[in-house]
Parts: sequence; structure tokens; C-alpha cells
Amino acid sequence: MKNFRNTSLRTWKRLAIILLACCLTDIFAVFVYYYKVQAFISSQAFNSTVDAGVVFFGPYNRLTNEFGNDTKRRLEHTVYLYESEKINHIICVGGARVDKKFSGSKKMQNYLMKNGIDAEKILYDSLSYDTKTNWHEALKIIDRNHFNSIVIISSPLHVYRIAKIADRDNTFYSPYTYDNRTIYDHFSIYKTIHHEWTAFLLLTTFPERIYLKILHWYRN
Repeated sequence: MKNFRNTSLRTWKRLAIILLACCLTDIFAVFVYYYKVQAFISSQAFNSTVDAGVVFFGPYNRLTNEFGNDTKRRLEHTVYLYESEKINHIICVGGARVDKKFSGSKKMQNYLMKNGIDAEKILYDSLSYDTKTNWHEALKIIDRNHFNSIVIISSPLHVYRIAKIADRDNTFYSPYTYDNRTIYDHFSIYKTIHHEWTAFLLLTTFPERIYLKILHWYRN
């Protein structure tokens, strides 16, 4: 019995060491990824006015009919760029739930209009529902309106993933600035990085048919 207990204790110690090593590796990877994103963002400054800013739909609370903090900050940043005369037009993309008669991009247009932006300056799609289709539909609007230069507007980590999907000249990236004041803020970034990793892995690993099924299950 004593030998069994000693063996069991040694096994638990080994498992604890392995678990600790995995946790430390994960934290280190998050740290490296986060600063890689920051380095990318710092290289994206644009001085001249661009034709359009493409703002991506994010979290939305359907129960309270309110934007999540992330989406609201994307929109606030969009308003700031427009009022600063850094963008001439705005393209809203994402959040289409055709079966539920919901359009996130239309909700964003309404928000921007309430903040004093002329409706004629705001374009939006009604079909896209994830980052890949967001960009696909945005390109249609960009080409249709003969926009040359654009800036992509989203959260910092999402902007970095979009940059891996978008392949277009005269394209800049302008996220809002993180405000990390509490442990919760840092933990939120930690979780978001894992979400970004998962989303990118699913998109690049699985066939589109399976990816869409997983996305539909997750969103509903």
C-alpha cells in the first residue's frame, strides 16, 4: 500500500510539472504574440486621407439590443477618424443573421448616423457573418465604388488576423487603443488571443463546409 501511495504521489507530481510547463509555455506564447501584434500596429500609421474606412461588426447583446464594448469602441474610433477627416467614407460589414432578420452592419450604420455622420457617406453589406466573408463583401463595395485607399478598423487583435486574410495594396489598419488598467483587462486580452488563435486555426485547417458548420453551431 505504501509503495502504491508513493507511486501515485510521484505520478501526480509529474502531471503537475507537465501542467505547469504547459501553462508557462502558453503564457509566454501569448506574451510574444501580443507584442508582435503591437509591433505590427505601430507600423500602420497613415498621414493622408483615405477613401474609406471598413469597420467590422463585433460583439452584440441581442437581449438588451446593445453593442458590446468591443464593437462600440470600434465605432467610436470610426467616428473619430471621420471627424478628423482621415476617412471620406465608411463601410460597415458583418453581423448578418438572415434567418433571424438581423443585420449588424445596418445597426452600425444607424449608430454612426446618430453620431452626426451623413447616411450618404456610410455603405454597408447585408450578407457577411464572419471575418472571411466580412472582407469578401467589403471588397465588393470597395471595387463597386472605385475606392483606392482604405483603412481597416477593428480591435487590435482582430486587425492583426484580418491582415493575414486581406491581400490588397493601399490598405492600412487602424485599431482603437487598449486601455489595460486592471487584471480583468489583461485577462480579457489573454482570452481574446486564444479566440483569435482558434478562429485562425479553424479557418486554415478545415474545409469551408465544415468550418461553416462549426461557426453556425458556435454562433447559435
